[in-house]
Amino acid sequence: MFARYREILALPGASAFFWWGLLSRLQMGLTSLATFLLIQIEYGSYATAGLVVGVMAVGYAIINPQVSRIVDAYGQSRVLRIGFAIAAAARVALVIAAVAGAPVWVLLVIVPFFAAAGAQSTYSRARWSHIVPDRHSLNSAFSLESSLEEVLFISGPALATVLATQVSSWLPSVIAAATLVIGGYAFLAQRATEPPALKGDGGTSPLTDAKVIDGRLPRVGLEARKPRGIRRYRRPLRGHLLVTTPALVLTSFVFAAQGALFASADASTVALAEELDQKAWSGPVLAIFALGSLIGGLLYGSRVWSRTLASRLLWGVTASGIGAITFQFAPTMLWLGILMFATGLAIAPTMAVGDGVVHALVPRTRVTEGMAWTRVGMDLGVAAGAWATGLLIDAHGSSGGFAVTAVAGAAGIVLMAGGWRYLRRKRAYEEEVSRAPAVA
Repeated sequence: MFARYREILALPGASAFFWWGLLSRLQMGLTSLATFLLIQIEYGSYATAGLVVGVMAVGYAIINPQVSRIVDAYGQSRVLRIGFAIAAAARVALVIAAVAGAPVWVLLVIVPFFAAAGAQSTYSRARWSHIVPDRHSLNSAFSLESSLEEVLFISGPALATVLATQVSSWLPSVIAAATLVIGGYAFLAQRATEPPALKGDGGTSPLTDAKVIDGRLPRVGLEARKPRGIRRYRRPLRGHLLVTTPALVLTSFVFAAQGALFASADASTVALAEELDQKAWSGPVLAIFALGSLIGGLLYGSRVWSRTLASRLLWGVTASGIGAITFQFAPTMLWLGILMFATGLAIAPTMAVGDGVVHALVPRTRVTEGMAWTRVGMDLGVAAGAWATGLLIDAHGSSGGFAVTAVAGAAGIVLMAGGWRYLRRKRAYEEEVSRAPAVA
């Protein structure tokens, strides 16, 4: 089962950037609930905590695509040295402000600067797209990334809950800043695997053998044209990925539904544990959620799949959505853990397939930007889910929060059921691997 993973990690430089990148992303799993708990504990309000997390997620949604576009243009190390420093400083500033009891508007000003680090999950995937030899190996790489990343997304909140409730409200946020700095700068130091910057290679991409997203209908690829001069006052969105690739919009909305599912499930689990006077059990239950995701992702990436990407995404979203709907019927933390484990089996595979869809939809020279838009969708989903969950938990307890989880799961199913036929007909890029050196 692990042979395919050993094979891709044996590629030159792959193991180093993968593990350092994973460390830098530990804060991605911590940040949302760490911030939520920091504000809830210090200010005593779920609604205020949901508002802060929502504004943070909106900041990610606005800033992430811009950072990713600059990264594609000028290179990861050149841009992110500054971005990581700003994001880490903002996290420390939030801790100081919250512990000092600063006005809420101060917190709302600080949290958007978290997004200066960009969509970190896309940087490692861009490197895999640059070094792997074929699309089946890329499928395994994305599965490995998604499996362990979903563990971070789900176990991170568990760790944040234990540390914030049992040790100190500010400790998870400090750990998030530290792992971003240590892992992030070590990741940037791996220059040999860094994708070439678009501005450094003249803005062109190699000849492509473009196919539809299910890989069956070939057509001749064309060399990317050199961009013309800037056109003023006419068609300002010309060339924008969301305009040239409408299927990316659908995929981003699917990720938004998944983001709302994650955010609401995390907060609602904490609320249910409080109602049952078992708050210490919220962390282990969320860890079980992560374990299911890890197992599902590793199993998915260990084999070659014949079904189309669009069909795999439909099945994954359907399975996770049905599982999310069942959470509100769990009478105890034990039953909730069982339901979360079963649902988690579909989470990492769904994220891996979503990344594969995006990689198939956009040119490789813009893959970081393309994947950033799916993370924008997820961040907006987290924002909406956190805000709505905070309000409904204050009003109706954990049952209100899990109602948001159910709606998010159902929304994902409806989106994919309606867009499946359209998505599987879209033409996709299947580019040859380019091992051009990173731009200094």
